[in-house]
Amino acid sequence: MTPSAAREVLEALAKRVPGSAGRVRLSFEDGLAWLRLDNPEAHNAVTVRMMCDLAEAVERLSSWKGQAVVLCSSTPGMFCAGSHLAEVQSALSPGAAGRDMALAMGALLDQLLTQPALVVGAVEGTAVGGGAEIVTACDFRVLHRDARVHFVHARLGVAPGWGGTGRLVAHLGRAGALRALTAATPMTAEEALGAGFADAVVDGPAIDGALKLLEPLRALPAAATRAVKAQVVAANDPKAQAERFCEVWGGPDHRAALEAMWAKRRSRIQ
Repeated sequence: MTPSAAREVLEALAKRVPGSAGRVRLSFEDGLAWLRLDNPEAHNAVTVRMMCDLAEAVERLSSWKGQAVVLCSSTPGMFCAGSHLAEVQSALSPGAAGRDMALAMGALLDQLLTQPALVVGAVEGTAVGGGAEIVTACDFRVLHRDARVHFVHARLGVAPGWGGTGRLVAHLGRAGALRALTAATPMTAEEALGAGFADAVVDGPAIDGALKLLEPLRALPAAATRAVKAQVVAANDPKAQAERFCEVWGGPDHRAALEAMWAKRRSRIQ
């Protein structure tokens, strides 16, 4: 399902819950894209309106030429309580709508993870259920020391519905994903780091940690990091690998880097 098709599905569901609260806000600041979950009165639980916002944001990011996206909450100390159960339950009657919503959200989060810009999640507080699935849609994750990631689904008698299982297997491997999903207990930041799910654990704001993680990456040419990310996404496709290489070979960043290298060598000889 394409992002535009997912958006159509979600906007149809939104008509069943007029006045839906919360937003997912996309902004562009200092060369970065910022994707913020904003529904603090419900611990950033994802409403149908927020799903529509996410669909629009993913569409915009697909044509953005920047280097990195920071996924975070607009509220310090709070990430995401999953889906807004009361509202989503209302929107998903009749039952077939539940399948449509799951396919749409799974497609959007997959598209967020596989788009060329790097996605860094800054997690504070708790990411529960669907919130934990959103965290799987990041290339890198920076957690505050007190943060928790809770794949609670099995404890509630369900399984992940937004494609989180497949992404978790990609991040942790089959056994690691099974452990996280069947334990159904909160994963601490240190446990996430030890499992390889978190890339850094910080004592200060997770956003500051995410920016620090991005510092060396942002020093590289954006076209190169985007090409590398695209190659990683298409790791089993040799043709796609070659196409991404050809996009940057001989380009302005490549020529500038070679010239700088030769200039440095000439200065040493002199």
